[in-house]
Amino acid sequence: MEQDPSIELSDEKIREQLDLLVQDTVFRSSKRSIEFLRYVVDQTLKGSADQIKERTIGVEVFGRAPSYDTNMDHVVRTAAIELRKRLAIYYGEEKHRSEIRMSLVPGSYVPHFTLPTQPLPPEPEVAPEPAASAAPTTIATAQAEGSVPPPEPTPAATISAASHRRSLFFGLGLAVLVILSGVAYGRFHAQATQDIFWRPILDSPGSVLLAVGDVPNGPPTPSPTADNQDASLPTLQATAAPTVPFADMVTIASVVGTLESHGKKVLIRRESVSSFSDLREGPAVLIGAFNNEWSLRLTNQLRYTLALDAEKHLIYIKDTKNPTSRAWSWGTDQPKVHKHGGPALHDFALISRIWNSDTGHVVIVIGGLYTYGTQAAGEFLTDPNLVQSIVKSAPLDDAHRNLQIVLGTTVTDDTPGPPKVLAVSVE
Repeated sequence: MEQDPSIELSDEKIREQLDLLVQDTVFRSSKRSIEFLRYVVDQTLKGSADQIKERTIGVEVFGRAPSYDTNMDHVVRTAAIELRKRLAIYYGEEKHRSEIRMSLVPGSYVPHFTLPTQPLPPEPEVAPEPAASAAPTTIATAQAEGSVPPPEPTPAATISAASHRRSLFFGLGLAVLVILSGVAYGRFHAQATQDIFWRPILDSPGSVLLAVGDVPNGPPTPSPTADNQDASLPTLQATAAPTVPFADMVTIASVVGTLESHGKKVLIRRESVSSFSDLREGPAVLIGAFNNEWSLRLTNQLRYTLALDAEKHLIYIKDTKNPTSRAWSWGTDQPKVHKHGGPALHDFALISRIWNSDTGHVVIVIGGLYTYGTQAAGEFLTDPNLVQSIVKSAPLDDAHRNLQIVLGTTVTDDTPGPPKVLAVSVE
């Protein structure tokens, strides 16, 4: 009888794999994902997997009060989505294929551990008393996640019963292969779609300029020379900030990681010291909206623009085909931090991929009305599955057409939720 591979999943080996995961670059930038994964793995190894619930995680990991409302506060669900994505990215790399795999059981927050897929062991011609442990790892995994195992034959089993069992194992193995092939194709196709969005920059020679907004002190003011305030360009403050908002730093890290993974060198500069001559030297990525003058200037002639309504104390994304709408707005006089139990905050972001005929290069603008929107936009552009969602709405492969994406995000406890596509424009 062949030993079941699952018994090799000792606590020691699982903890060693956990250390490998949290020390990898995929996880190091997310303290939230690290704490979440450490907690659920530790609870499972202690035999308390049945205690891993949304409320328990919210209290033990994220410091919520025991009576907090899980219907209003989605911190655990949002963190679980992020953790699943990071695990998928980690195990999607070839160098990690031979490691113990960790995942979250579908529909729960309980971790599941499996060995790397092993070859199917040979089936004997006649097996009167087959051992369930002889099933391949892929079959054992499928059973652990809810599939119904085949019934065991009685001691009086005949050769036809063994043949039936072999056919059943073959069928299950083939089904698993088809499923894994579909998952692999979906991941590859989504990754290819993300690459198409970035292709105009990736195919350009030389380095990429990443200009970070550094204008402090809140929203801009209306242009004093404009006759019509609704059509005015916001005017930024003249001084530069010594620091960069945390959300902008998260977006910078995501974008730099995506570009450098394709071999592109990135030059990071403050927007205030980036000139038109710099933009003429090669492609550029602009981080920030109302804190980045280049973002305001380069999107001004497109369908979706960054606008200011001083009378209503709003900054907003303006649709030139519906100029009176203020649906995508942020109140400049509203609280900037979401408090537990308070009304939900909604931020919006504008992503623009612009073919700039003046510079002869592509410029990508990533900016939210507030910092939450900027972070959500950065997450969107560096997640292959999210970029895949706009394929039917936009021809990503035409670099000479201007592409714009309007996103929305709901803020919970100072953390932006998953970005949602609200509008797409191609000109």
